[in-house]
Amino acid sequence: STWELSIVPAIPALDLVAQHAENLSQQDVNGVMLSWSLGGYPSENLKLFQSFNRGERADNVLNDLATSEYGTEVATLVCDAWRVCSDSFKEYPYHNGVVYFGPQHMGPSNPLLVKPSGFSSTMVGQPHDDIRKWRAVYPANIWIQQMERAATGFAKGVELLMLAREVVNEQYSAQLESLYRRAEAVRIHLQSAAEQGRFVDARDNYYFARNSATRSECIKIMREACAAEKKLIIDAMQVVTRDSSIGYESSNHYFYLPIDLLEAYISILHAERWLESL
Repeated sequence: STWELSIVPAIPALDLVAQHAENLSQQDVNGVMLSWSLGGYPSENLKLFQSFNRGERADNVLNDLATSEYGTEVATLVCDAWRVCSDSFKEYPYHNGVVYFGPQHMGPSNPLLVKPSGFSSTMVGQPHDDIRKWRAVYPANIWIQQMERAATGFAKGVELLMLAREVVNEQYSAQLESLYRRAEAVRIHLQSAAEQGRFVDARDNYYFARNSATRSECIKIMREACAAEKKLIIDAMQVVTRDSSIGYESSNHYFYLPIDLLEAYISILHAERWLESL
């Protein structure tokens, strides 16, 4: 994983890794740089890449890896989860500005502010409420749409992995649980970025609105974003309190701790009171 989303040890989009490895295996390549200043955590992603031989097909390698890592009982479900996560991750609104300045790394720990802070997003640091830098070259509605599309496949992947948890052989349950938590963390962070984008965009439009109909629509969008973000914070708390690798990246250390999620939840309660007063 890299700056697209750095808060998990490895992003479970293995079909994309496999396709890249298959493409390279057909070329005259004798070396590959597999990490930059982050990523490269020991994972099935690296195992997949290392297991490729020239001329092998991605589907075969993926199935073999799923079987060896998670057992024959759930190999098909795991492969299906990897596929939907990979297809969804193609929708990520890639741009250097997005990956460096977007809110996806802080995720639901980034508080919702009822008034523009005036602060600029910092490089893979504090995103604040700087949606102009979050979205880079994308219009706000397109950036929000693409973040949500990227999250959707991981939600489907999580559902498949939940089914796998019910039938997995006990000897593989710990590995499967780790995969489940990583997929869930990616879902939460991408969806949270979309909800924060909705809130901040509607909030800014509210302050510039010249008629009551526009203001009412902005209030509706903000209320919906608040409700969704509260649920995401609760979901995130379930993940990070069970897996200390979530939210951590080796060059920045922890983007947030559980107490930061609580603070963000309080900020939403404040935002909801403000919305009720309008």
